[in-house]
Amino acid sequence: MKIFSCITPVNIRFVLLASLLCSFSIHAFSSQNGKPYAESDEFNLMMGERLFEGLITTGENTPSCISCHAKFTGDSINWNPTAMEIAMATQGLDFEDFKSIVNSPADGFIAKVHKGYDLSDEQVAQIRFYLKTLGTEGPGEKPANYPQLLLFVFLGLLMALALIDLLFTKIVRYKMVHILIIVIGVTVHLKMAYAGAAGLSRSEGYMPDQPIKFSHKVHAGDNKIDCMYCHFSAETSKSAGIPGPGLCMNCHVIVREGSLSGKSEIAKLIKHYEEGTDIEWVRVHNLPDHVFFSHAQHVKAGKIDCNQCHGPVEEMHILKQQNDLSMSWCLDCHKTTNVQFNNDYYSIYDKYHSELAQGARDSIKAVDIGANDCMKCHY
Repeated sequence: MKIFSCITPVNIRFVLLASLLCSFSIHAFSSQNGKPYAESDEFNLMMGERLFEGLITTGENTPSCISCHAKFTGDSINWNPTAMEIAMATQGLDFEDFKSIVNSPADGFIAKVHKGYDLSDEQVAQIRFYLKTLGTEGPGEKPANYPQLLLFVFLGLLMALALIDLLFTKIVRYKMVHILIIVIGVTVHLKMAYAGAAGLSRSEGYMPDQPIKFSHKVHAGDNKIDCMYCHFSAETSKSAGIPGPGLCMNCHVIVREGSLSGKSEIAKLIKHYEEGTDIEWVRVHNLPDHVFFSHAQHVKAGKIDCNQCHGPVEEMHILKQQNDLSMSWCLDCHKTTNVQFNNDYYSIYDKYHSELAQGARDSIKAVDIGANDCMKCHY
């Protein structure tokens, strides 16, 4: 009787209202524009992403899409098109063409990788819908990695706890433990702060993504193409120059498929060439605006080898900045590098030529002819 006495018209109306809200929520989540959830865009997008990332198998011993077509690039080169590149390249394809590329591609390189793929029409449609969404919304932000920041924060907290215990709580009896933690923490903090300050405006290890996956290892290393063939202005100009699509097509008018990348990367080059547009390469080695540097002075007059500044480029699939290119790095090089006085560029230095001939000197360093004078680089 007590239970029934609690039921009032107000309580009944509240229960009915809550039931209606629950049923509306269930209906909203279970349908989209009158469709069952299994036919909704939300469901197809979720299934397409799971298929692409290999969370749902597509056949025995068949690799997932993302194992070749990553959403984000890494430190090592991935010759396959990224997921975003696939999304953009397949935007204009109808369903049958897209299905043919996935299940039975005609290209020899892709056909080997896609051997054994037999996706159903529903699975193909879901992957296609996921790629369309990816092409519209983008892949999002690349997952960040903050090991240095985490170490900095952890040591800061550890030092704070040690200081609080030393002055107030006094849980740890031995003061040497507190002092050791604080000394180590301060030392590491100062070292990290110095490294960060010294690294300002320096880009050692910088290796940006490029619009075309161009490998110096393939071209300069494996195929022995001379640096000057592409960077032909290095001997006569301040800049080494970047070749346009026309120069690349001297070879690629015949070479249309790469041994590592298939046709995808060379196809980008051909598209730029046929449309008459420049390739927007991302500069890797970049000095501050207040610094003057001439390739002609170093390459032609100084006979400096490219590798001395740029590192073993012929071993790099992804070009990166090998040295920090700081002022101290340049000054140290000038102090240790011998000037090749056997060329006409240094014929005006009669005194040094005489000293070399008399045996008074065995070599001339770059610093001896004013390479480290401030006005040589800053004016």
